[in-house]
Amino acid sequence: MRGERHNEGRRCTAVSIMSDLIERGGIPEGFKVEVFDGRVIMTPQSPEQDWTVSDVKDAVKAAGIARERFFGDVLVTFPGENDAAPDLTIVGFDAERRKNSYSCLDVLAVVEVPSEPADEKDYVRNVQKYGRFGIDLYMIADPFKKAVTLLSEPQPSGYGQAVEVPYGETVSFTLATGERVKIDTSTFPTRDARER
Repeated sequence: MRGERHNEGRRCTAVSIMSDLIERGGIPEGFKVEVFDGRVIMTPQSPEQDWTVSDVKDAVKAAGIARERFFGDVLVTFPGENDAAPDLTIVGFDAERRKNSYSCLDVLAVVEVPSEPADEKDYVRNVQKYGRFGIDLYMIADPFKKAVTLLSEPQPSGYGQAVEVPYGETVSFTLATGERVKIDTSTFPTRDARER
């Protein structure tokens, strides 16, 4: 019990530090900031992440989704758990902005681009968390595998459906709002897993 309270205290402190950084604009350009296990983690974004997210944003915009409903590296809060700042988030029509964050309850889809091969954060922890909180669609665009994994049918332990699409093919999904997004992955950049 004491250890749980200690971890919860660390998490609350880290969340308040991260919120303060965001409010003050203290996050260095090109870095992604997240809270994990009570620690604030700052990760530099790779060019592949930036280019991939840019291509996905173009596809989301082409689907007619207003720019106010999608964004990258913006804080999404998860009640009782570590918050996240996904590479790209799409929210519903009635999503309510809370200062510089949104609730996970308003999230329709999330896109992540791994920063390292077989990234446990994207392939394990995020799969479990996003599924548990009922985020309908989770897309992992992996420059190392040269493939997109599209997860749907959220469940308490993750997702019930996973489809892998190699780069070069079109990825399509329909949001809970009925909006259909088609993404041409032929322009997605790749990266050698041996590069560091």
